[in-house]
Amino acid sequence: MTGKWKGSAILRQAQDSVLRPFGRLRTTQAQDTACSGQRKLRAAQAQDTALVGRLILILLFCCLIGVSGCVSHIHKLRVAQDQFSKAAYMDNLSKLGDPKAALLAEGDATSSYTMAMQIVSDLIKNHKGSLEKDKLLGTAYTIKAMSEWRLGEFPNAMETVSLALDTPGQSIFPRDRTLLEALRGLIKNDQAFSHMMRRNYPYSRTKTLLKDALSNLKSALMKAPKGSKIRLYILVSELAVLKNWADLRGNPAKYSLSVPRGFDKAKEINDWCKIAAPAWKEFAEEATRFGDAGKQLVVDWGRRLGMPESCR
Repeated sequence: MTGKWKGSAILRQAQDSVLRPFGRLRTTQAQDTACSGQRKLRAAQAQDTALVGRLILILLFCCLIGVSGCVSHIHKLRVAQDQFSKAAYMDNLSKLGDPKAALLAEGDATSSYTMAMQIVSDLIKNHKGSLEKDKLLGTAYTIKAMSEWRLGEFPNAMETVSLALDTPGQSIFPRDRTLLEALRGLIKNDQAFSHMMRRNYPYSRTKTLLKDALSNLKSALMKAPKGSKIRLYILVSELAVLKNWADLRGNPAKYSLSVPRGFDKAKEINDWCKIAAPAWKEFAEEATRFGDAGKQLVVDWGRRLGMPESCR
């Protein structure tokens, strides 16, 4: 379940192809530092499937957001953005960098995520109208939700996502809605992965959690136009969830508190393929837009999932 990647190219190629087009956006120094983490990731290998969605969304968000202005609430939001970008960079180091520095990096990441969360929580509470007027409410909600997610505060993160997505009108940009919908799925994937590692959830409940995660990612995918760069990230995130599900059904006794009576492995594979086959087809088609890098993504993920052979 936690085996290393067969090569850092899987994550590297997706990052390069998606993040490169955003280089022209205005960024702060902290954003530039976070985005430069891609270069460090090129020499690293991910440790488990659950990391994929986290790193994907964090890196993408750090390079997408750009807040500028001298008004008080805008300045505070920019400080929160800088803290989030710093936390994301340290988070990546703690997961993929030098093991000796991992503990320190993780502590720094936690502190910066906490600070970012506290700042935007205060802004939303006391300056929501101003943020909405300046079209920054979506950015504030997204920073808050993603910080809560990375701090392991899953219920709070889910509540923040729901509040943001339930906000009427044009206060939340389509980009933010897409990211938040994807985040909802990634939170559920993290929850399922945690239960699998602790073996403290029944098989059926973990499976339901993973299927719900896929449903949320599919909803986010519907909001991402074909050919858009965020689309590839959501598709790769779907594959990461499917990998967790494949591990669960492949060895239910290892990852579940209890297995349903009369567990039918063939039926479980069929259930998996009903979702995996179309997801794989869509991913493979999208990956072809990215040339040789996309082709390598298909090869690497095909090896990990046994696709498309597993569902023929």
